[in-house]
Amino acid sequence: MPQHANPQGDQPGRAPLRVGGVGTGRIFQWAHLRAYPDLLEKARLTAFYDPDRDRAEAACEKYREALQIHASAAPAHAEAARDNIGELRVCGSLDELLDHVDIVDVCTTARGRMPTVIAAAERGVHSMVEKPMARTWIEADRGARVIADTPGVHCQLNDDNIFDPKYRVLHDLLADGAIGSVDNVSLIRGSRLDATSVLKSQASAVENGGGCLMDYGSHGLAGVWHMLGTHLRVARVEAVRIGVRHRHRLLEGDPFVMEVDDDAHVRFLFEDPATGAWTTVFMESTWCGGEIGLHESKGGGQGDGYLRIAGENGVIDATGSGEIRILKWDGGETRVPLREYPGETISVREEIETCVDCVAQDIPPEFDIEFGADIIAAIGAAYLSAVEHRAVTLDEFKEFSRGYVREHGDGEDAENAILDDLLAPYRLSKTASRSG
Repeated sequence: MPQHANPQGDQPGRAPLRVGGVGTGRIFQWAHLRAYPDLLEKARLTAFYDPDRDRAEAACEKYREALQIHASAAPAHAEAARDNIGELRVCGSLDELLDHVDIVDVCTTARGRMPTVIAAAERGVHSMVEKPMARTWIEADRGARVIADTPGVHCQLNDDNIFDPKYRVLHDLLADGAIGSVDNVSLIRGSRLDATSVLKSQASAVENGGGCLMDYGSHGLAGVWHMLGTHLRVARVEAVRIGVRHRHRLLEGDPFVMEVDDDAHVRFLFEDPATGAWTTVFMESTWCGGEIGLHESKGGGQGDGYLRIAGENGVIDATGSGEIRILKWDGGETRVPLREYPGETISVREEIETCVDCVAQDIPPEFDIEFGADIIAAIGAAYLSAVEHRAVTLDEFKEFSRGYVREHGDGEDAENAILDDLLAPYRLSKTASRSG
């Protein structure tokens, strides 16, 4: 059975926590798996489960090879790496995996994330969950209620934008008053039309709960919320334009008809509950290349995408990966160099290590399931705003969602019904099939 967190903290001599990978496809193999050899003293990836057993077997073998390479490159860790190799197992079911781990690293499609979290919590197993945490707020809220009713079990949102070095530096600069109070933020998160990063499952309402807004919008919103401060709340959401710019395209090398949004421009009003002060965030989420501004197409990459922050004393230009520029209204300029690193390796490792440390010390994570659920609510509110052609508060959207639960029950029928209605404008047949 899982070993529970030590309430006295991470003490010397405690065995490393055992982690199970659930959903072992692209993001798990490309990013998550590679982080664990550097964390052997704290946690060991020991079990793998995927409905596609061949994919789980492939992930296990890839991790075995990574451990062998790590043992050769870091002799001090060779014994720990060999021990970890001896622990590896591919499981035939989620239930079997939960018998052998303390934490699950959930990288399924969005559809499978909350069911995995709930199943784990009911077995006393902690979880860290890839973004988006769920397809709908209905699912996320259900998971949050289960976690709240399971003392000592933690769930962290794994959105590596939060742990990206650029966003960490920006958080500290804003907290230190680099440009005074923040008036507005403009950013692009996404990919260009010719990018190969978009998967068919991400362009599926059933699997992902939306299109680029759910994919990259949840990324951008998490990063900006951390940057501005998690004490703020999203008070109001307005869809400026959400649509399908390129109906026919190639995904995974095959012709594909897009029936979810592939470009979304949304305003989010962040409010400080203590003072009533607010900041406006204008975000473009896209699979077509960013177009904020009057000049050439702009990138939306995590490390180098367009990001501009205006405040009472100046503006921060955080576009690009090499440095952050602070331009004061009085003419002063400061350049802050940024550490460069390959891909998203540092941010993914730090999100995993943060969760492991929280579990080891029995400390609730800052970016917990309720934080993740509010991100899903804000994305859902944007879709509702597009349908109703008005700004929507998070409280309004949550009550709107509860209407589906009252009508269809607290399960998949309600989830599918709300998705049918919110995403109807992007289907070739634009008729909503149900009403809340």
